[in-house]
Amino acid sequence: MSATWTIIDANGTEQAVADWGLGALTRERMNQMPDIVTFRAENTPSDADPVFAYGSTIRIFREGVAWFYGRVIQVPGRATGQLEEQLYRVAGPWWYLENLVFQQTWQVTNGTDLTLTPTNKSRLVLSQAPNGTKFATGAAIAEVLAYATARGVPITVGTITPNAMVPYAEALDRSCAEVIRNFLRWTPDAMAAFDYTTTPYPTLSIHLRADAATLSLPAYGAPVSGLELTPRYDLQVPAVVLKFEQTNDIDNDTFTSLIVQSAPPTATGDEFGALVMTFDLSGARATYHHQPVTTAPIPQSDSTPGVIDWWKGKFAWLNDFADSDLSVVAGTQSVAIDNPAAYPGIAVADVPNELLEGAVSAWMNVNAARLLVSATLEFSGTATDESSEVFGPTNQRVVYTRVMGTNAETQTYSRLTSETDAEPVPEGLAAAIFAATGVLQYDGALELTEPECSGTGAPGLLLNLTGGRADWATMAAQIQRVEEEIDLGQTRIIVGPAKHLGQTQITAWLRANRERRLSYRLNERTSGSGSGNAAKVQGGEHTPGSDSIFRPSSSSAREPNKPFELLDASDTSGLKVQVNANSFLQQSLTPNDTFAITGLGTVMAVTVGTQIWLEIDFDPDSGSVTAAAMASGTGGWSGFPAPFVYSGTYPNQVLATTFLLVGYIAAADSPLDGTTISDGPSDAPVKGKIIQCVTADVLLQNVVFNGLPAVFPFPHHAPSI
Repeated sequence: MSATWTIIDANGTEQAVADWGLGALTRERMNQMPDIVTFRAENTPSDADPVFAYGSTIRIFREGVAWFYGRVIQVPGRATGQLEEQLYRVAGPWWYLENLVFQQTWQVTNGTDLTLTPTNKSRLVLSQAPNGTKFATGAAIAEVLAYATARGVPITVGTITPNAMVPYAEALDRSCAEVIRNFLRWTPDAMAAFDYTTTPYPTLSIHLRADAATLSLPAYGAPVSGLELTPRYDLQVPAVVLKFEQTNDIDNDTFTSLIVQSAPPTATGDEFGALVMTFDLSGARATYHHQPVTTAPIPQSDSTPGVIDWWKGKFAWLNDFADSDLSVVAGTQSVAIDNPAAYPGIAVADVPNELLEGAVSAWMNVNAARLLVSATLEFSGTATDESSEVFGPTNQRVVYTRVMGTNAETQTYSRLTSETDAEPVPEGLAAAIFAATGVLQYDGALELTEPECSGTGAPGLLLNLTGGRADWATMAAQIQRVEEEIDLGQTRIIVGPAKHLGQTQITAWLRANRERRLSYRLNERTSGSGSGNAAKVQGGEHTPGSDSIFRPSSSSAREPNKPFELLDASDTSGLKVQVNANSFLQQSLTPNDTFAITGLGTVMAVTVGTQIWLEIDFDPDSGSVTAAAMASGTGGWSGFPAPFVYSGTYPNQVLATTFLLVGYIAAADSPLDGTTISDGPSDAPVKGKIIQCVTADVLLQNVVFNGLPAVFPFPHHAPSI
């Protein structure tokens, strides 16, 4: 080597190559791969300490100009019968990109709360910017390089010219180099090469064929010592046709759209050798919450048409009387908000309709409020036992019910609950691929022999040869690799497709699409929410409701009709309860049974463990009710909790008695829901808890006659066996 060559080690020590005891210097530079420098420490024992430690950084200078920068990746010792030596391999900065996993920032939670925290993950959505927008390939590569340099990768980022818009793709656990190569596959003429003359680090530039500088050399004569060159017509693509398919799901209604890009514009895809690729793009997804609602006007006065029918819809027992015999006493029809404090800003006029089916939610932008509707009904027909029982001597009874009022109309309300935008179609991708694959490439190698390697040629340059075939002078063959043996003065320049990247046939370009993994996480990186099609569906805050299943009191007072409600009646003598005298079925078991339930309102002394029940006795011959009474005790009946008692012998048994457990008294510290009661003398107070066992739902859903659920009014006969 006639030029002055020096090496600076990791400690900053600079010596001539010969002074380090080194020789046989070579350099191999490649597109999108680590550049490699090798040299030997000849006549050095193979087991001696290395001159440069593994993992250390060295810099090589030629005539004081930076020539290489890299990391020692191998220090193998070698010994034969004639000599011992150490062979060093030093990798350029691309090695760091190969050995650093690229990670993107995602908004995630820690699993214990919903606070979103930016966190790096090796799950990648390629071509997506941190803010969720779409990146062109150049910007996406710049993001990878920024991530790498922030973590100590010794690279100065130069010009990056590829700018294709490519489909999103999801990837896992990819190195920075893999991610960059993934983007550059979409533009196969892209080149990545280092300029080692810059300091403090080599400059990495990535550019397309159209942006590359041209090197012209003679085809024959010094310094050319060998030439191999083949035009690759088999790789020249006559047309590129890209077909983008999107399957959209709009509220479980799926449809597929197809968008076609062609380059040149007249291409059909039927040309032999045409590059035809179909891309799956994530389609739009949307889910709607549908709420069907049925409403009807609420009669606002006694003269409102249909007011009697409305009340009959609330009280089934009113259907025993003809419409012509019933009327609403003038001025008594009243509609009021049941609990105005719960519905601020809402007036009765704002909720004119009754909610019959469905539910009202805030998102529907309608009003809703619980209403109390009352009226005095008057009977004007011929008196009967039933009318006398129900309407009394005045032939009038107060009725009332609570309903859900709203201004909603009968229709189906809808709202969008979740939405994922369709992936945008990459504009200009067909043209970008055609620009890279539609040109004629030349495959081969040019060998130079000089007194000392001059550094002619570098990956990323275009090579033309003069003095040979006419087409060689303008062939613009891409230089993919340059091999230099410094001591021998030999340089080998390899041109053509990137064989080391697998780009030697059309199928390699097709494979770039086949390996693509569709991503449905386009919103997840920034929002922390998955992009699945599941939607958060909010239930209705206001649902239909009416407390008018109960028969009204014979008095005009408004008292709560509750099914066998146990009330506290304790005094200084101890714990006591009574069954609300206004309980459900308080006058008779059914409209046609005349046996009043006895014991309603009677005060009963109780202790913890006392049970309170309703006993109904039947005539064994007719099956009609003979008695009905409230009772209490610690046991009550031998068959408890069996509700039926029969007389006779099977199969000729006859129902004799039925029992319905109304409630019982539990310990005050019982975890069951109930009303705590206490009383007794001050020196011996007692406590308990009323556990209510009967509700309207229990009566209307769980009573069974003839194997079928009972409905109110109950049949006035006993169940048959």
